[in-house]
Amino acid sequence: MSGVSHKQQLEIIDGTPEKRLFLSIISDYDLRTGLSELVDNAIDLWTENGGKKSLNIQITLDDARQIICVEDDAGGVQESQLRLLIVPGASRNRASKGIIGTFGVGGKRAGVALGELVEIRTRHKKEKSLQIDITKEWLANEDWHIASYEIPHIKTGTTSVTISHLRQKMNEDDVREIYKHLCATYGWFIQQGCSITLNKDLVTSTKFDSWAFPPSFEPRRTSFDIWPVADKKLNVTIKAGLILDRNPEEENYGVYFYCNNRLIVKELKVRDVGYYVSGEAGVPHPDASLCRVIVRICGPAEAMPWTSSKSGINYSHEAFIQLRPTLIKLVSHYSSLSRRLKKQWDTEVYAYHTGTVQDIDPEDVEIKRRMVLPELPRVRKLPRVQELKERNKKNIDAQPWTIGLIEAMGMVDLVRRQKLDTRNRIALILLDSNFEIALKEFIVARPDIFPPGKYKNSHIATLFEQGRKAVIKEVLPHVPLPPTLLTKIDYYYLLRNSLIHERATQQITDTQVSDYRNVVEKVLSLLFELKFPS
Repeated sequence: MSGVSHKQQLEIIDGTPEKRLFLSIISDYDLRTGLSELVDNAIDLWTENGGKKSLNIQITLDDARQIICVEDDAGGVQESQLRLLIVPGASRNRASKGIIGTFGVGGKRAGVALGELVEIRTRHKKEKSLQIDITKEWLANEDWHIASYEIPHIKTGTTSVTISHLRQKMNEDDVREIYKHLCATYGWFIQQGCSITLNKDLVTSTKFDSWAFPPSFEPRRTSFDIWPVADKKLNVTIKAGLILDRNPEEENYGVYFYCNNRLIVKELKVRDVGYYVSGEAGVPHPDASLCRVIVRICGPAEAMPWTSSKSGINYSHEAFIQLRPTLIKLVSHYSSLSRRLKKQWDTEVYAYHTGTVQDIDPEDVEIKRRMVLPELPRVRKLPRVQELKERNKKNIDAQPWTIGLIEAMGMVDLVRRQKLDTRNRIALILLDSNFEIALKEFIVARPDIFPPGKYKNSHIATLFEQGRKAVIKEVLPHVPLPPTLLTKIDYYYLLRNSLIHERATQQITDTQVSDYRNVVEKVLSLLFELKFPS
């Protein structure tokens, strides 16, 4: 019969979680993520109270005694709410708030993950000062009851968390890395009046909006709403452009995600945001390293696409799936722009420090509305000689005698593009002469292995009069040229001599010129560390 249940109740199952819940997540946290959870808790309470007064968070990392302490003046915890400090899933946060804590377990498990003893002291307004100790003995006992104590008064409206018997030791390098992490992660909150100190050093705000404003290719910004859950709306703002603060060593480009103004991950270069995909951003490479895309998501914490430790993005989350088409388009566009302008960064990008961010409509796959972005500039291919000089600028500055060798290699390409019947013969002679000059320049430029007192002009002239093999024999002990290379050098030397000394004129093919050019380029690389495109 419709509407009649055939289920028969057997027993009521106890759903109380076991204490090992805490221990099971220790591997999810390190010093950075654990500290961030404690800072998040303070910022959330400050946010819930309106964020009107300044917030002070003092972090102490005592690497000598291996003790961590985080103290804040966000308001303290009322006695009636002390259970929130230990009960998994219990939280005073309301979904309507733009908070950065969620799951109701972050601060609790972070403390346990960092150390075996967690001492929490708190005072709400001018009420009693209270303390709770989370110990390894309490964790080993399945009883969830925990003692709270009244202690001598601490500052009104403050909470401190002291963690000792650390599970992982910290050192000075950890402290320095934590400082940089705090600067970046909480930069927006610092600008809003949140003061964070680490070992009494004031944490400053790190911003990533260091945009260049090349005409017609200024940064673009788009804002739109998404609904990962039917009744949970998130607002997304994506800003993309070329940057002025490129750091080749740190590779500080890619995608940056903020959730409710807290940095979640930076310098993201993975397939899910468009990298390693042909037709999108492609393989991460220095020629695309001026592209930066900043994604800011605001709304209910439980609808955010972050991972549970708030240190990454869940790419299968519905929120990310909905914003991805717009993100991919911007990442692909500015990565391609960076590549196309790579030979003119100084003049076409870095020269433009000021301008206006342009607002655009987002991509909308449902109604097939495409994002309108400026047409990318056509790639201007540099002449080969100019490309070689650009590629070897540092080497030329350090070894000015190499500029003639580089320009000669560029001239080979220029000669081959001329409509001359004998262009291959000219190119071969030019290559062989450049090879011989390179040997001479190497001998002259290396007084450490060819003393000027011995290798005078007369000695060098006599050496070259003895023939090519004698010169190579002089150089080989210092720069061992591979036998396969030497075989080809001999072959093309004989071919060149036949052009000069024999009655019959040899026909030089394109393949031979290309091969000898590769040989000479390899020799120049070995002698002077010059660079040539593959």
